[in-house]
Amino acid sequence: MQIDGRDIMKHEKKSGRVAWFAWIAASIFYLYEYAVRIAPSVMEHELAVEFCASAATMGAVLGAYYLVYAPLQLFAGLLFDRFGGKKVLFPASILVSIGCLCMIIPSGSLIYVTAGRILAGVGSSCAFIGVMYLAAVWFHENKLAFLSGLATSLGICGALLGQAPLSVLIDKSGWRMSLVLLAIVGLVTFIIVYLFIPQTPYWEREKQQIAKSDRSPLAHFVAGLISVCRNKQTWIVGLVASCLYMPTVVFGDLWGVQYIQSALGLHKAEAAKVVSMLYIGWLVGGPLVGLLSDLIGRRRKLLVLGCFLSTIFFSVVLICPIQSPFIVGLLLFSAGISSSPQVICFVASLEANLPSAKGSAIAVINMIVMLVGGIFQPIVGWLMGKNSTCDTEVISHVAFRNALLTMPILAFVGLLLSLFIKKEIDGRAFHDTEKSEI
Repeated sequence: MQIDGRDIMKHEKKSGRVAWFAWIAASIFYLYEYAVRIAPSVMEHELAVEFCASAATMGAVLGAYYLVYAPLQLFAGLLFDRFGGKKVLFPASILVSIGCLCMIIPSGSLIYVTAGRILAGVGSSCAFIGVMYLAAVWFHENKLAFLSGLATSLGICGALLGQAPLSVLIDKSGWRMSLVLLAIVGLVTFIIVYLFIPQTPYWEREKQQIAKSDRSPLAHFVAGLISVCRNKQTWIVGLVASCLYMPTVVFGDLWGVQYIQSALGLHKAEAAKVVSMLYIGWLVGGPLVGLLSDLIGRRRKLLVLGCFLSTIFFSVVLICPIQSPFIVGLLLFSAGISSSPQVICFVASLEANLPSAKGSAIAVINMIVMLVGGIFQPIVGWLMGKNSTCDTEVISHVAFRNALLTMPILAFVGLLLSLFIKKEIDGRAFHDTEKSEI
């Protein structure tokens, strides 16, 4: 639901500072939860040794985050529409912090680690949608693309903080103290969210009242969700987005640091710096690709090109015997840029579905991406660790490489799927020519 552009501009003039504070506070939470999300990539070995767990077990335990995060995307949009940004984001932020503390509860099993990842997944499921919700409520439509790209960049900054800096902290203080510090940062984030995100503004409340007079919130949510799920383009775009994002989930978020240590013989902190180049590639490529896509009004060409280049770069990283950390980092940087067209998929989903189902269109794409990520993390762990003992260092370089070859394979699958995305269009042209098919 949208309100008249002149009304939004009027509200912005009245509350511009409040709007920016609200959006920045939500973005800080997104940055924080992203750091928590990928933190296991630099402490997976310590956890595996502590609990004598195989790579497959660790992949399943740490991947529980995504299996919870993914389906909750479908309900996050409804929660924001019903309760507003403040009432959803401040309990969500405290859940992520509690999840970090839960992981350090003494136990002879991985039960509390699993519970902590689940709690973090529940809280984090509201982060990205919350950023976009507040942007839609408080800003004019002509700023949404910029804010979306900026939010993506902040999320990548969270990933960078969860790599090399956290690796150094783990080496100095241990994984338990590192999680305690992450929990403290979460409490600070909770305070920021509570103080700077205002209650739902009156123009949004008025809009919600109008919607309620038409149909119940649940009926409106279900109708939009059904229309999005019945659209084949939603699933094609969602799977392409998953194939482009999978290297980040599998390599960057979990196994990359160990692989680089095994392949190049580097210390963990040095390996984390090399892996962080993948995120820097995303940081650079995301806003530029989004801007280019808006300028040329095309989605499919950039997605096809991104999948093709991702296949090439990740194949070279895994197959070629390169021993230079600089060259491997440069290749990962290039792979990050080539994977960044994934951000276009959210826009493509909006354009492929009816305007009245925008929230569901974003939520379903995000759900598909995270669900596929949650499935493939344990699969890759099983592939690389099915013959290992509790000490993950016995996993050979060849076992790492063979398992991680799923990344370029998935990128190639994304290339094939992207050919079935409807002809290159811009948003306005789509709804003029294709909406009768949706």
